[in-house]
Amino acid sequence: MGSMAERDASDARRIYPSMTALRMLEAVSRLGSLHKASEAMFVTPSAVSHQLRNLEQMLGVKLISRAGRKVELTSAGNRYVQDIRKALEIVERANAPLGGSEPFGPLRINCASGLGSYWLAYHITEFLDLFPNIDLEITNETDRSDILNDQTDFSIIYGDGAWPGKHVQHLFTPRAFPVCSPAFLERHGRIRTPEDLVKLPLLHHRNQSDWVVWLSAASKKSFELSKGIMFSDVTQNINAAIAGAGIAIGDDILGRHALSEGKLVRLFDADIRGPHAYYIVTQKERMERRVCQLAIDWLSRWFQEYTLQTQS
Repeated sequence: MGSMAERDASDARRIYPSMTALRMLEAVSRLGSLHKASEAMFVTPSAVSHQLRNLEQMLGVKLISRAGRKVELTSAGNRYVQDIRKALEIVERANAPLGGSEPFGPLRINCASGLGSYWLAYHITEFLDLFPNIDLEITNETDRSDILNDQTDFSIIYGDGAWPGKHVQHLFTPRAFPVCSPAFLERHGRIRTPEDLVKLPLLHHRNQSDWVVWLSAASKKSFELSKGIMFSDVTQNINAAIAGAGIAIGDDILGRHALSEGKLVRLFDADIRGPHAYYIVTQKERMERRVCQLAIDWLSRWFQEYTLQTQS
């Protein structure tokens, strides 16, 4: 082992990035602009730009690229943010009890029924383990006039992202594919080709569009589909598939636990990008609430990490 003097000299040569610079880089990644990051951290845009330039010089790597007012992270910047975000979360959790600033108070989230039933119900305890003093309420309002009322902090909505005047943040876009129960397969036998599906009971959520798009992508053909069973709610659609009533178009999040538990099986490798995506939508002033921002950050990190895992 080296002497204490040698170890001290080695430690002195280590250069650690500024915590402020790391927080600013994370904010730029999350918010998508220097201006928004500066507002979130109560500094000027030039201060953010200066910190990021110093960070790039220290690391010897270009982290962001600028095109006019638009700012994007480079591939190296994206990889770096994924690691430092975890480190910042650890520091925040460690600091909270010491500073007596443990976040608390009510938080009301309105969540689309399918995501609430098949994802949020399984994972919400992970958030409450981090922030046990937050009083959480989860609703499932479907009327567009009610999902952003004065009592709701934010909503998780499946749609096209068009919410003028609101803070809108993309959460994830699902990948869809056919699923059915093992019991259904036992009754109907092996399904070898996409063409075999049109002869079997199909389950539909609201309309036949998902099936039409998937069959076209998987077989490069068009088919006349029988009506099958039409469901207005996606949870009814997935539960009917689990019960063996037919074959549904599931996706990588809503069907995740049923697939891992063997309640559903995936029929083909081919999948399609969902026609819409899940978005976090909230009144802009709600973003000032610490508990609201903590929940949105947690959701964003979870789906970012999930997306990276599924793409690797």
